Amino acid sequence: MRIALLLAGIAGFAAFLGTGLYMARYFPGAYASGEEIRYLYRANHVYLLLASLLSLVLGCYWPGARSGWRGKLALAGGWLLLAALPVLLAAFFVEPPRGTPERGLTFLAVLLTLLGAAAQLPSRR
Repeated sequence: MRIALLLAGIAGFAAFLGTGLYMARYFPGAYASGEEIRYLYRANHVYLLLASLLSLVLGCYWPGARSGWRGKLALAGGWLLLAALPVLLAAFFVEPPRGTPERGLTFLAVLLTLLGAAAQLPSRR
């Protein structure tokens, strides 16, 4: 799990940089009249950074297998963090162009990130 989180964190950070380049290249002219769409993109961009940094930190400091419910909870939380990154990347490209306030993918991904991080707390010594 440690290697998977570390690699997912690196890939997520690379995706963060890629989405930043995408915004720098296409935003100045494309969304000059719609500031709300720019804010939707930027919010998903920052959420991607949050999830990738959490994955990186957890990948660096994974305590290893621990017996009992705490170890299982930490493992489940790691899987939740791994699942959050592709959902956030999909949300970045799918939700903002619609311009609607309904952001189901973003909500799901942020919830996965929160639950994945919170699941790590009982396993700490």
